[in-house]
Amino acid sequence: MYKKLLSIILILTTILFTQAWYAIADDDWQIDSGYTELSDAEEIELGKQVDEYIRHQFYMGNDAELIKMVNEITQKLATVSDRKTLPFTCDVIQSHSINAFSAPGRHIYLTEGLLKFTGSEDEVAGIIGHEIAHASLRHVSKLYYEFLEIFSQKNRGTDFDTTLLLLNSQLEEFEQDADTVGVLYAHKAGFDPNGLPDFLERHLDLLINNRIFGLLRFDSFVTINSRINHLREYIPTLVKQE
Repeated sequence: MYKKLLSIILILTTILFTQAWYAIADDDWQIDSGYTELSDAEEIELGKQVDEYIRHQFYMGNDAELIKMVNEITQKLATVSDRKTLPFTCDVIQSHSINAFSAPGRHIYLTEGLLKFTGSEDEVAGIIGHEIAHASLRHVSKLYYEFLEIFSQKNRGTDFDTTLLLLNSQLEEFEQDADTVGVLYAHKAGFDPNGLPDFLERHLDLLINNRIFGLLRFDSFVTINSRINHLREYIPTLVKQE
């Protein structure tokens, strides 16, 4: 679930660029903080395109009670979010993988494998809150513009690995920001904010026990552990603010 933002951007580029061509950013390329934000309508339209793509690629869940449960949690979180005007919906994907991601605008997706792995509604709320936070913070829109910037570059002389490192750093920053805002939403909606770090800890233990990190870079373990530590330090401050 840790590179889901990048996955959504790649889906967007698949939709928007019908011919496969690659560009390399020039030496002056950097994360652009001066982009013009997409309007709610534009984000919803992009999200609609992503949703159509996902529904062609995956089987969607048909457990009415499960879908009702996740959407009730979603609406509770949406009412305390910073983008209440977005009509958030949560869909379940038939997959054994443990994954969650969001599309621009309003769409949130959870896999059946993730929901079976979660131990409580508080954990589900923490995960959905994290995805709503991505929308509130306009993370997908920002990364979308970065990819457009990369693909529009005319100078092909820069090492593409440098560009990817910058994007990876941005992804990690976005994940931590979404963690912070997501547990705040969970707390405001009446859920235990410890649900998200509890879930991350158990998921990390699963990855370690299954020796998944033998196939991945060690810095992935460090990143996940850093997110957990950050949340454990931040959550007590929520209680003090009451």
